[in-house]
Amino acid sequence: MTSFQRVQQWMTFARTWHLFDAKWQNPFESALVVRQRLCGLHKPIYHPMNDCGDHVVVINCREIALPGDEWRRRVYFHHTGYPGGASWTPAWELHEKKPTMVMCKAVYYSMRGNLKRRYNMCRLHLFADEAPEDIMSKVTSQIRPIRPVPQRLDHYPEDYVTTFPKLLDWPKDYVFPTLKEKPTAKDTKKIMVQKQGLSPGDPNSFSRPEDAVVCGLELRMDIDFENKILTGAVTYDVLRKRTDVKSVILDSKTITIKAVKDGKNGTPLEYSLSKPLAVFGSKLEIVLPLSEDLRHSIEVEFETSPEATGLQWLNPEQTCGRKHPIVLSHCEAIHCRSIIPCQDTPSVKAPFTAKVTAPHELVVLMGAHSDGEPTAVGDGKRMLFSYKQPVPIPAYLLAFASGKFVQRQLGPRSFVWSEEEIIEAAAYEFAETEVMLETAEKICGPYEWGVYGLLVLPPSFPYGGMENPCLTFVTPTLLAGDRSLADVVAHEISHSWTGNLVTNCSFEHFWLNEGFTVFVERKICGRMRGEPHRHFSAIGGIKELAETIHVRGETNPLTQLVLDLRGVDPDDSFSNVPYEKGHTFLFYLEDLLGGAEVFDPFLQSYIAKYKFKSISTDDFVSYLKSYFAGKKPQEDLLEKVAWTAWLNTPGMPPVIPKYDTSLADACSKLRLQWQSWDPQVACPFTKDADLKPLSSNQIIEFLAQLLAETESPLSLEKVQKMQDVYNFNSYTNSEIKFRWLRLCIKAHWEEQIERALEFATSQGRMKFVRPIFRDLGKWDKSRERAIATFKKHRSAMMYVTAHTVASDLGLKDE
Repeated sequence: MTSFQRVQQWMTFARTWHLFDAKWQNPFESALVVRQRLCGLHKPIYHPMNDCGDHVVVINCREIALPGDEWRRRVYFHHTGYPGGASWTPAWELHEKKPTMVMCKAVYYSMRGNLKRRYNMCRLHLFADEAPEDIMSKVTSQIRPIRPVPQRLDHYPEDYVTTFPKLLDWPKDYVFPTLKEKPTAKDTKKIMVQKQGLSPGDPNSFSRPEDAVVCGLELRMDIDFENKILTGAVTYDVLRKRTDVKSVILDSKTITIKAVKDGKNGTPLEYSLSKPLAVFGSKLEIVLPLSEDLRHSIEVEFETSPEATGLQWLNPEQTCGRKHPIVLSHCEAIHCRSIIPCQDTPSVKAPFTAKVTAPHELVVLMGAHSDGEPTAVGDGKRMLFSYKQPVPIPAYLLAFASGKFVQRQLGPRSFVWSEEEIIEAAAYEFAETEVMLETAEKICGPYEWGVYGLLVLPPSFPYGGMENPCLTFVTPTLLAGDRSLADVVAHEISHSWTGNLVTNCSFEHFWLNEGFTVFVERKICGRMRGEPHRHFSAIGGIKELAETIHVRGETNPLTQLVLDLRGVDPDDSFSNVPYEKGHTFLFYLEDLLGGAEVFDPFLQSYIAKYKFKSISTDDFVSYLKSYFAGKKPQEDLLEKVAWTAWLNTPGMPPVIPKYDTSLADACSKLRLQWQSWDPQVACPFTKDADLKPLSSNQIIEFLAQLLAETESPLSLEKVQKMQDVYNFNSYTNSEIKFRWLRLCIKAHWEEQIERALEFATSQGRMKFVRPIFRDLGKWDKSRERAIATFKKHRSAMMYVTAHTVASDLGLKDE
C-alpha cells in the first residue's frame, strides 16, 4: 500500500471536521448537505448501523434565510406535558430567542427515521456568528455553500454605488412604506388551523357548515357487546348553502367507513378520509350528487372501534348487578365523531331519529322520546328500540346507554332509571326533581323537551351529570341518602334552557353554557331553600375557583372566560373556570343592574331570542346592551363594565360580589376554633356540639375552608384528633369524604394514602379523581403508589378521566 493510499484509508475511518457557512442559506436545504457529513454518507464504509460520521461546524446561523414568507408561516410546536402546556412559536420569534435553533431543528428533522440521529447531533456544532478559535483549529475541510451569498449594497465602494446607472431619482419628500409588523401569536395560530384543514368557525372541527350543513339524521345502529363495537348507518339530510358547493365535510375519529351512498337511489358516492390529526380525528369529505337541488340525502355505513373515545364498555363485574354488561356514550366535547361521522361542532344543531338493537334482556335508552314499544327482531334474541328527538341538538348531546335498567316515576313528566340494586335509593334522592323543573320554568320559561329523565350510571362516569336532552346522566356519588347533593340535578335541569336550547357556538365560549347554568341552578336552589342558600353555594364556588386558578396559574389563558382553542384539545381546557367565573360574572351583572327583578326578565328574553340557536359571547354582550338600551341607569352602568377584564383576562374575576355569609359564618367559626386550639390543652371539641347543628353542605364548607387555608394549615396532630372526634372516615357523603381525604393528604398522614387511592379508584368522577391523584402525585411518599394505582385502574376509567389524570401526573397519554 502506498503512502497516498494509507492517508486515504486514515481519512476514511477518522472523524474529520467540516465547516459550513450558513450565511444566506436556506436551513432546510442546508440540512441535507450537513446530514451527509454527520451520518457519514460520503464515506465508502457507510452503513446505517455504522457510526462513521464526521463533525460539522456551522457558523453564521444568525444570518440564515427562509424563502417567501416562511418566517411568518412556519410554526414550531411544543407541549410541557401538563394541561394547557401547548405552545406554538413562529420561526421568526424562535430565531430571535436562539439564533441556532431553526438550523438545529432542520438538521434533526432531516435525519428522521435514523436510529442514530441523537448521537449524530452530538457532532453538530452550531454558532450564531463566528466559531471560537479552538473549534476552528480542528477544521480541515469546508462544505461548499448551496447558493452564492449576494453582496449587500453597503459592501460596495461608495464611488461604485454613486456612478452606477439609476432608473429614477426618488423625490426628497417621498416616504417609503414601512414593513408589515411581525405576526402575533393569534396570527400564527390562525395560519396553523388553516394548514390543518380545521374550520375557521370552530378550531376543533373539520366541518364547514357555512358551505353545507346537516339538517337532520336518521341513525340505525346495532350494539355488539362481544366485540365492543357499534355497526350501522346514518342518513343525513344535507343542505348546500350555495350552488357552487360540491361536497359536505364531516368529522370522523377511529371509525371504519364501509360505504357512502346517495340516500335516494343508493348510488355510491365519492369520498375521502384524511390522515388523523391528533385528537381531532380525520376529515371525511363526501362529494355531493350532481343535482340542481340544494337538499341532498347521504347515507354512510360505518363501524366504530373498540377504542372509541366516546364509548365506555363495562363488563358485568363493573356493574351493580354483576350479571349484565353496560355500554354508555359520552360525546362532550368532541367525542361524537368517534361514534358516528358528524359535523361535530356545537354550531350545528339537528333533530334525529334512531333505531337501535341490543340483546333482548337489556334496555336501550337515548336522550330522546321513545317512538313506540320495543320489538323483537331476527330470531328473538335481540330487541329493536326506536327514538325520535324533534328539537335540534348539537352532536355533543347525542347520548345513549344500554344495560339492565329499571324505571321509577318521579312526577308527571319526570322519571329515574338505574340498575335495580340502587333504584329505590335513586328515587328517594331525586324526589324533588319535578319541583325543580317547575321552579326552573318560572325562571327561564316553558320546558321545551316534553319529558325529563335521569339515568344513574355506574361509578366510572366522569362527571356529576351530563345534560343529555330528555335523559340526564348522573353519577351514583350523588346518592348521599339525605338529598344534600341533589343540587347537581338542578344544574342539569337548568341546562335544558342554557346549553341545550341556547348553545355556545364553539367550546371557546363554553362559559355561555356552564356559567349561565350555574347561575340558574343557584337561582332554583335559592327559591326552593331561601336566598342565603344561593349565596352560600356561591361562596363555596369562589373557593373552588381560587384553587383551580392557583393550580393552573394566574396567567394561564385557559383561565379566561373566552378561550382560544386553536390546536388545543377541549378536554385539556376543562375546569370549573367557565362554571364559577361565568356565574360570578352574571351575579355581578345582576347586582349591578338592579337585582333579580331587573335581570330575570332579561334572562327570559335572552333564552326566548336565542333558543334553538348557537351563539358567541359577542352575541350575548350585544343583546344585553340592546335590551337595556334607553333604560336608565342600566345603559350607563353597562358602559362602565370592564368587559376585557371579565372575558379575556386570565385569573380571578376582577370583582367578587358581596355574598350573604350567614350560613358560612358557623363554618368559619368552627374552622377558627380548630386553628387556634393548642393540642397541649384538653380537646374542647365534640361531634354532637360541633357537627349536629350543621347541615351536610355546611360540613363540606367547613372542610373546604380548612383545605384552602395556606397561612396556618392544620398540623398532622390536629387532623388525627379531628378523626378521633368526628370520625370522618365513616362518612359516605362523597363531597365530605373527598375534602376530608384531601385534608389528610395535605397534612401528610401516610395511613390515609391507601384510603384516598381506594376512593379515587372506586368512582371516576373527575371532580374527585383529579385532585386526589394530583395531591398524591405532588407528595414524594405517595407519588409512586399513585402512579402505579392509576396505571392499574386506567383501563376501567372513561377516556376523558384517564386522559386528564395522566396529564396531571405528568404521564404520557397512551
